[in-house]
Amino acid sequence: MDTKDSISWNGLISGFSQSGHYEEALNVFNQMNKVEVEPSVFTFTSAVSAAGNLAEVKQGKLIQAMIFKRGFDSEIEISNALITMYAKCGSISDSKRKFLEMAEKNDVTWNAMITAYSQHGDGLQAVNHFENMKKSGSVPNHVTFIGVLTACSHVGLVNEGICYFESMKKEHGLVPKPEHYACVVDLLSRAGLLSRARKFVEEMPIKPDPMVWRTLLSSCIVHKNIELGELAAKNLLDLEPEDSASYVLLSNMYAVSRRWNYRDQTREMMKNRGVRKEPGRSWIEVMNKIHAFFVGDKLHPLADEIYEYLEELNNRAADIGYVQDHNSLLNETEMEQKDPTLYVHSEKLAVTFALLSLPDGIPIRVMKNLRVCSDCHNWIKFISRISNREIVVRDAYRFHHFENGNCSCKDFW
Repeated sequence: MDTKDSISWNGLISGFSQSGHYEEALNVFNQMNKVEVEPSVFTFTSAVSAAGNLAEVKQGKLIQAMIFKRGFDSEIEISNALITMYAKCGSISDSKRKFLEMAEKNDVTWNAMITAYSQHGDGLQAVNHFENMKKSGSVPNHVTFIGVLTACSHVGLVNEGICYFESMKKEHGLVPKPEHYACVVDLLSRAGLLSRARKFVEEMPIKPDPMVWRTLLSSCIVHKNIELGELAAKNLLDLEPEDSASYVLLSNMYAVSRRWNYRDQTREMMKNRGVRKEPGRSWIEVMNKIHAFFVGDKLHPLADEIYEYLEELNNRAADIGYVQDHNSLLNETEMEQKDPTLYVHSEKLAVTFALLSLPDGIPIRVMKNLRVCSDCHNWIKFISRISNREIVVRDAYRFHHFENGNCSCKDFW
């Protein structure tokens, strides 16, 4: 295009952001500023959204400063985007501050805050905001109930969650969607109520989708319910035969139950079907640079120092009660044959690197593409205590805020 106006730039920024190309969206936003095209509310909303999805809190704050300078800070669409952006970057306090500053709030505002509290494990605040939302006159929608049901699931509010689910149709005229049914299955199965979860699935008025079966299978690993886990896995593999997560979950269920032959058969089936597992990866920003780690990673320039300090941290943690979880996915023979450093999870490496690299008092913020395991979760609790650091970990499902040996999830996640 020979001539590009703000609509042209906004279309490109929004297109990239909505299709998941967040870095490209921010690059175009920066180019737009360089050629001095005046951004609009629409521009800033898309840019803030992109920064949030990348967990680029520094970029987000820079954009917020530009918003304030241009007098857009009172615009409700931008404020809603900022609440979500800060929540996705791990700063729930900034989300709360922005929420309280807003003179006017709409349903998107309330949904953003309910979802933020839900993602950060504060289910009681999420439920409290839901009740305040109804009192304010804002009307709950499908997005609202996903946030509320997830919040109830994460803190074990089973009865409350069931009541909210039933109220969707009775009180609000909303027909539950597949994701709402999956939330209820998660609510019941997380609490160990697997029989109720199975009955709920069997009585669903719609056909259970992969999300429902995957949720059920995940809980069967925790509670070692092989029979129900195999049923869930069969349905899941029928629906998504090329999804690696399904095979990994089934394999892990057999491993924690020490059924090694079945575990090996599952891995072989996965291999024969040409399905590849997504590797676990954690990353952290230090000095404006992203440092990424994989399991057993030794490619980082400071790898020797990281592993040496990790051993020191392990010893200090053990001195105050940390015991490594040996509920391994490997049998004893495999463990004896392998170098133990090959199984150091990526989040441990990222946290150790952060402690080596960041000044005292600076919170550590780690992102992970998969769910954090129970051993790493427990280890980080001890590390937050001995290092006197706030450590925030965002995994594939939620945020964990570690401080003084405790986690915001209260070990229920």
